[in-house]
Amino acid sequence: METTRTATQVIPILGDPVAQVATPALWNEVFRARGQDAICVPLDLPAAGLAPFLECVRQARNVPGFLSTVPHKASLASACDALSDTARLLGVVNTVRLTEGGRMVGDMFDGQGMLDAIEMTGVALAGARLAICGAGAAGGAIAIEAAKRGAREIALIDTDAARTAALAEKLAAVAALQIRTDLPGSADILVNASPAGSPGAAPPPFGAALIAGARCVAEALTDPEETELLKTARRAGIATVPGREMARCQALRMRAFLGLETTG
Repeated sequence: METTRTATQVIPILGDPVAQVATPALWNEVFRARGQDAICVPLDLPAAGLAPFLECVRQARNVPGFLSTVPHKASLASACDALSDTARLLGVVNTVRLTEGGRMVGDMFDGQGMLDAIEMTGVALAGARLAICGAGAAGGAIAIEAAKRGAREIALIDTDAARTAALAEKLAAVAALQIRTDLPGSADILVNASPAGSPGAAPPPFGAALIAGARCVAEALTDPEETELLKTARRAGIATVPGREMARCQALRMRAFLGLETTG
């Protein structure tokens, strides 16, 4: 009797550019360690190629879904058939699940990944005061998830005043909490969700006194892995979350969403 072999599960990650993305190597390491017949593949896809890709992938039987980075996150939010509350509110998607019939369900996991990592340090979000540098897609997802988990104050710091104001308005619709758009004198949790601190960029605007008074300092950047912000916090004895740990926690959520995460 012939046995039908199941095709390898293929998870594309779309970007333009995409060579710098660490996700394929990290996910494939997990798949290899488990003996899981799956592979994450980077696709260097320009914006003009998104529509034909979606038409093709809806028909693929061994693609449970795909991941996305710049510049496709906003376009995918418009293309999906269904969105999570966070993805709908922000208008961005970084993970798409394909269901029977080729329907696409989009979600945004930056916030859950970062806050899962923060809570693993023992610092609770309920009642916490946060200062978040960056009001873009990542910062927005983190702020919204913090509001959902009971944060009592969130300070949004970004050089784009219009973007900051827009995020503050969205946050106000999520939960009743204090929202400010200036640098606070103190905060329990500091989060850098911006390019600040990356090679060639200015550092995030968190001074030594603000860092020293925090309970946790978190970094979304993975390059460099050990940023000056994290070094300063560690020297002060503050709990830290490096970008790689945020990525690891986010990956667990993303793979579960795609039906690829094993259960204990």
